[in-house]
Parts: sequence; structure tokens; C-alpha cells
Amino acid sequence: MTNYKSIEAEIDESNKSAIIYFDRPKQLNAFNIEFLDELISAFIEISDNPKVRCLILTGRGKTFCAGGDVVKFQKAEVPDEFMAKMASRLHKGIKILKNMKQLTVAAINGACFGAGLGYATACDFRISSENARFGCAFTRIGLSPDSSSTFHLPKLVGLSIANEMFFLHRILNAKEALQFNLVNKVVSSEIFMEEVKKLSIELSLGAPIAFGFTKKLLKESYINDLETHLDREAELIVKTAGTIDFQEGLKAFFEKRNPDFKGK
Repeated sequence: MTNYKSIEAEIDESNKSAIIYFDRPKQLNAFNIEFLDELISAFIEISDNPKVRCLILTGRGKTFCAGGDVVKFQKAEVPDEFMAKMASRLHKGIKILKNMKQLTVAAINGACFGAGLGYATACDFRISSENARFGCAFTRIGLSPDSSSTFHLPKLVGLSIANEMFFLHRILNAKEALQFNLVNKVVSSEIFMEEVKKLSIELSLGAPIAFGFTKKLLKESYINDLETHLDREAELIVKTAGTIDFQEGLKAFFEKRNPDFKGK
């Protein structure tokens, strides 16, 4: 993959997976414009790679992502123009992440705040280290939220907890994040990435066309009415029924073995 300055991206073709490390540990992996431009480029590169079926996002050091780089905010000569540039890039990245056919896993190794929380909630799975903490500090500094956090967070934790996080700046620890359905699993730090990679391998063995369509249907379920959604389900199950993967899945079922899906 391309060499980047603010992120490190790896592809493991043998396991059909990719990892993006946020790599600004001294700045708590906080987003700035250059960082986001690189992240968007890596997302596009991975989403276009047919050999990758699962993408992991995680952070170097002790932090997943602290959100936006407030030092850059403070230095901005025209704050609203600067924030417009930040938000456009943050949201472009979210759209690519949500629309890519690959399944995505946020491996939350430490503090996960602000826009970092937005990116984590935009992923399909969230695995948390026992050391992770989760919060939204936008309104504390006089900003309204961005990066999909007001879209995804209340759907995961419920409106009451989301309100506490946005307006009272409540911080959730890993145990609370699991309790309120913000994460799928909490793992001890000693085996954290090992467990994340196990999940990635399991996801990568699945049927990529069926997974991609299921991801699309789940996203559309937020906006479709029932009749529209039933039509979409019918449309996509017909498409998957015409795939080689469906024939392989049936054959493997009757032969009592694991299927070998090819994405065709």
C-alpha cells in the first residue's frame, strides 16, 4: 500500500484483511486535515481492493483517537472556514467507510472521543480494550457534533445515554460501553489485537457478496419504510441466489463442511 505519514496501512492478503493504524500517538491520534486526506486515500485504496474483505481501524499508542486536533482549531485564522474544511473531510471519510462493501471493525485500544467516536460508531463492529473510554466533548468547547456521532450514537446506546454524553459530557468506561451496546465485546489489553484479528479472519471467511448486500440493507433500514425495504430485500436475495457463492454455500451445507466463498 501507499506510504503515509499520519497512518500506517497494511494488507494481509492471506487472511483477506487490512488494518489502518492511526499513527499520531504524541497527538493522541487526533485528526487534522493532512491526517484525514491520508485516511480518505487509504479508505479508497482498500475499498477498491477485491482481495480485502475486512478492514480494522485502530490506534498506535494508548489512544484510539482523541477527536479533532484542538491545537489546529486554536491556530485557525478563520475558524468557521477551517471547520468547514475539517467537516468536509471527516464526512467524506465516514461516507466511504459506510459505503465500502468490506466489513469494518473498530479496534478501540484506548480513549475514543469526539470525531474518533464518530468513526468508531460508523464501523460495523466495535471491539474494546478494557482500558478504553468513550466520550463526546464537542459542546464543552462550544461546537455541535460531527462525524456521524449524532446519527449513530443514539441508535446504539439510546437517546438518554446519548444525551448525557453530548450535553453532560458523560464518559463511558469499557464495561459501561458494553452494557449500553456501544461495543460488541471487551477484551483484556494483553490479547486485544489477537482477538480482533480472530474476528477479522472469521468475517473474511464469509460470503462477501451476501455480506456486502446485508451491510447495505442494514444501512438503508434507517430510512426505508417497510414496503420499500421488503422490495429491497427481495431484489438483493434474488441477486445473491444467482451467485456461485450461493451454490458453494448449499453444497458445503449438505457436505457438512465450511464453505469456500470466492465473491462470485
